[in-house]
Amino acid sequence: MAGRHYAPRILRVAMDDKTIMTAANPAPPDEPALPAFESCMTAASSIGKSGIDALGALSDPLKQKCLGLVEILRSSAVRTSLETYRHQDAEAARQQASLMRDANLANVCLMTAGVASGLVLGVAALPSTSALAAYVGKITLALGIITLLLGAAGTFFGHLVRDQGQIGRWQACRSEAEVARLAVFNTIASKAADAGPAVALYGLALVVCHLLDDQRTWLSQRALRHRKSAETTSRWSALASALAFIGGSGAIIASQMKGSVWIVLAGVIGAAIAGYSTNRDALRRDRANADRYEKVQVALDGLAGRTDDVATRISAGEPKALVAFTDAVSDLLATEHKQWLEGTAQAEASLGKLDAQLKQLSNDK
Repeated sequence: MAGRHYAPRILRVAMDDKTIMTAANPAPPDEPALPAFESCMTAASSIGKSGIDALGALSDPLKQKCLGLVEILRSSAVRTSLETYRHQDAEAARQQASLMRDANLANVCLMTAGVASGLVLGVAALPSTSALAAYVGKITLALGIITLLLGAAGTFFGHLVRDQGQIGRWQACRSEAEVARLAVFNTIASKAADAGPAVALYGLALVVCHLLDDQRTWLSQRALRHRKSAETTSRWSALASALAFIGGSGAIIASQMKGSVWIVLAGVIGAAIAGYSTNRDALRRDRANADRYEKVQVALDGLAGRTDDVATRISAGEPKALVAFTDAVSDLLATEHKQWLEGTAQAEASLGKLDAQLKQLSNDK
């Protein structure tokens, strides 16, 4: 009977002790829920444009969503890399435009000079009964002067390319701009990962929208442009082949007929156009660039398919997954850039060939 009186009291004392311990050590408050990756993507793409130039406009939309990422975007490291990129990108674009303009003018002058020199031969072979026979001397002289002027113009533009070092300058500026571009996103990814999973998720959305997806779109559009340009070069090459066929196969007809020297002249013009087509293809490297861009785009598509996996790892408490993902994208783009530099070296070699052709044209005259 005594046990029946003491048991409730003991239970009541134990419950009081538990209450005292709970009051002394309250349960930790619940951590704030991480944002959904879809909402992070919406915030990162809310300005309606993408790419590194769009980062400056992201501060206002992200203020209410992720102030930590806004502070990273405004940091001196990111701002310095952005300034370097913009400066070098503008200079690279200027050097590229100047290079392609001067190189194309030199190539066109070479082709036109070849056509004009062929016309000299055709006019000189006109029969004495021709209505232009009385003007053969003057026409020949005029075409000769035009040929010399075109050759001189081609040499002039080729010298500009060489003397100004446009290829080397273009290559250096483009390289520095791309290094600065990747440095911006690598810095953002590193700082966002250090700030915790929430900021890392927004950082991942920024990398996906403004580096990964932006470069995928750029590569697709660029590859299409190169394909169309390659088709133009092929048309020039086809025209040259057709004229060369007429000039070669028509030689038999020309030997049997008077006044058929123009058939042979077609071969001379075809040779000039063939030289233009070859130089154009060597300078632009359209097929090689298109193939390379398409391969890089496929590789980037594969990385884009891993975006959700990276977001899941970050949400699980591994924000450094953002750094690993950004490094993978950067390494792939850096490899593509090295291949582009090799193509630039080949373009420089083609300019040397163009200079040699212009010199040979001058020697022939």
